[in-house]
Amino acid sequence: MFGLSKLRLVEIGIALLLTVAAIIFVGLTVWAAETGRISVAGAWADPAGGGSMAAYMTIANRGHRADVLKRVRSATAKAVEINQPAMTADGMTQVRKVEGGLPIEAGASLVLSPGGLHLMLIGLKDAPNAGDDILLTLEFDRAGPVDVLVPVSSVGSDAARVTAALPGAGN
Repeated sequence: MFGLSKLRLVEIGIALLLTVAAIIFVGLTVWAAETGRISVAGAWADPAGGGSMAAYMTIANRGHRADVLKRVRSATAKAVEINQPAMTADGMTQVRKVEGGLPIEAGASLVLSPGGLHLMLIGLKDAPNAGDDILLTLEFDRAGPVDVLVPVSSVGSDAARVTAALPGAGN
C-alpha cells in the first residue's frame, strides 16, 4: 500500500490515535472548567407553611461566559418556581413567577433573599422541618445541573453544600 511498511503504518496509526486522544482531552478539560464555574453559598429554606416554602441562596458564576438559571427541581415538591416581587400600579407588592430563567453574567452573583428573588417550593410532599435538608437541582443553560443540599432553618444558613456540579449528574 503506497510502498509503506507495516511498521510505518503502525506508527502512523498510533500517531493518529494519540492526536485524537489529545483533542478529546483538551475538549473535556475546557468543558469541565466551564461547568464547574457555578458555586452556591448561604443556602437555606424557611420551614414549610401551607404546603409551600421559600428557599434562598447566593449563586455565583465564576465562568468566563454568562449563564442562565433555567429551572429548579426537587423531589420534595411538585414544582419549584423562581419568583420575584413586583410593584403593581396601585403600589401593592405582588410575587410573580419568573419566565425564561434568570441570567447570571460572567463573574457576577445572583442573590435570592427574603423580600426579593427567591425559589418557591410548591406542593410539598412531606413538609420539611427545621433541621432537615432538602435537595434542589438548579439547571443552568451552560453549566447543566447543580445539586444543592439546602438546610431548613428559620434563621438561615452560613453555607450551602454543593453535592454535584456536572451536566448529566441529574437525579
